[in-house]
Amino acid sequence: MPEARLYFAYGSNLDRAQMVRRCPTARPREPAVLRDYRLTFRARSGRHGVADIEPWSGGAVPGGLWDVFPADLKALDIYEGVPYLYRRETVTVETAMGATEALVYVMQPGHGYAAPHPRYLEVIQRGYRDWGLDPTPLREAVRRVGGPAVG
Repeated sequence: MPEARLYFAYGSNLDRAQMVRRCPTARPREPAVLRDYRLTFRARSGRHGVADIEPWSGGAVPGGLWDVFPADLKALDIYEGVPYLYRRETVTVETAMGATEALVYVMQPGHGYAAPHPRYLEVIQRGYRDWGLDPTPLREAVRRVGGPAVG
């Protein structure tokens, strides 16, 4: 079997049920935090926002680490619209076991801030519950773009 790579999810891919459908060989590993970034929502003009991260001194983005295999990455690239909407980068995240490198999807430049659709936001909230993450950064990100209240 091919070697797994670590993938850091921070948006809708936190939802374990969604990831199992999209990437059946992916395995959830553990929660993680990306330091000096913040969560936000961006979109092309006139569309609902989707999750993105941006560098932000002192910021922290909670997420989940997945072990993913080549077929999973192919499915994720399609879902994330690589290379047009998102691109892959490597970041260092913190876990209970220490710092580690992981792949992450970051939106391509040129998209403005936009509020997420309530149904999309529900998927992310489920993911936060799946991983036991503090929803405060999600609430702050949604508030900054004028989106619906986060429960």
